[in-house]
Amino acid sequence: MTFKDYSIVMAIATVAAWAGWIVVLVAIDPTASGWLGFLFFYLTLGMAVMGTLSIAGAGIRVWTKREELVSRHVSRSFRQGLLLAFLCMGALGLLAAGLFTWWTALLLILLISLSELVFLSAQRGRG
Repeated sequence: MTFKDYSIVMAIATVAAWAGWIVVLVAIDPTASGWLGFLFFYLTLGMAVMGTLSIAGAGIRVWTKREELVSRHVSRSFRQGLLLAFLCMGALGLLAAGLFTWWTALLLILLISLSELVFLSAQRGRG
């Protein structure tokens, strides 16, 4: 798959995720739907944020660092987009539960940073 094909597929999926989030936002009443409405809200928003960050990260990386393989840019951008979306959704979840404080935010950032460090360490060990 070329970078252009990847960009097109991810852009379509991201637009679909944003459209799904808007539908959930407009059509679902959280007081009537219970936990399922919140699940759809967070899942669609998380997928939309992940897709947006992945596309933006891959585009910036390919544009600024042309000497590296495009597949490495794409895999790093996807992984970091996923981790940053997890960070955003975790912060929103903590905020909704009334548990968002400076130290829980710091713990969440530390957890995301450590997981990125594990990925980077595993990649250095392979090659």
